[in-house]
Amino acid sequence: MRTLRLLEERLLRGGRRTALRNAWAAVQEDRERAAARTEAERALTAVRDRPAGLSGPKVPQATRSPQ
Repeated sequence: MRTLRLLEERLLRGGRRTALRNAWAAVQEDRERAAARTEAERALTAVRDRPAGLSGPKVPQATRSPQ
């Protein structure tokens, strides 16, 4: 069993390193997505909770084309 582990370490050393790098990159991307989602939620909450008099400019709604 020990020989198998030594052989595995020698053969898969680079692959294991790559796997760890990929895993770390995935963790960083997840953190970035979570931060972006939190910021979007804050912005939406701020817009939703502001007083009616501070609603900003009116945005025309899209009109449906006759079919």
